[in-house]
Amino acid sequence: MATKLYLMRHGETLFNTQGRVQGACDSPLTDLGIQQALLVKDYFNENSIWFDSVYSSTQERATDTAKLVSGQSQVTQLKGIKEMNFGEFEAQPEFLLPKFRTGANSFEDLLVPFGGEDIVTVGKRALDSILEVLANDDHADNILMVSHGATMWGICLQLGIQFPEGVGFSNCAICEFQYHQEQLELQKLILPTKAFKTYSFERD
Repeated sequence: MATKLYLMRHGETLFNTQGRVQGACDSPLTDLGIQQALLVKDYFNENSIWFDSVYSSTQERATDTAKLVSGQSQVTQLKGIKEMNFGEFEAQPEFLLPKFRTGANSFEDLLVPFGGEDIVTVGKRALDSILEVLANDDHADNILMVSHGATMWGICLQLGIQFPEGVGFSNCAICEFQYHQEQLELQKLILPTKAFKTYSFERD
C-alpha cells in the first residue's frame, strides 16, 4: 500500500517578518502565519485529504502549524525534522549570514566553523527520521509532517530532487510525497498562494 506524506513548512513567524535567522531558536506564528495554516487546512478539506497521523518538529512554530492545519490538539513531535542550527548566527539579522559559494544552492558546510550544522547532516538526519516513521506507520493513507525550510531543502538534496530556478519553500509550502516499497518520491510542490500554485514532479 502506498502512503501519501505531506511535508510542509511552518507558517510565517515573528522572526520571519524581522528578517532574523531562525533555526534552532524559535519565535511565534504571526497573525498571517495562523491565516496561512488555516488556508492550508481549507485546501486539504476541499480536496478530501484527511490525516491518519500528524507529526511536527519539536519547535513551537512547527507544532502550532501542525495543530492548526490538522485540527488536532495533540501532534507527535520529531526531533529529527527540526530546523538547521545556524550556530552563532541564530537570531541575528539574515544579512550577516555567510554568502553562498559560487554555484552553490545552499549553505553547504559554511556554518560549521560558527557552531552550526551543514546541510548534508541536516538532510540525512531528517530523512532518516521520516523513513523510520513511514516504515512503522505503514497502515496510514495520509501523513502530515510540519518542518522547516532549510530542513526540507536538505531532504530534497538527499533525494536528488531539482526544482525550477527561483522556486523555493515559502511559508506553509507543501511537498506531496508518495511512499511505496521503502521509496520516497516527490509528486507535487504546492505553494499556498490564493490559487495554490502547484509544480508536478510525477513521472510519466
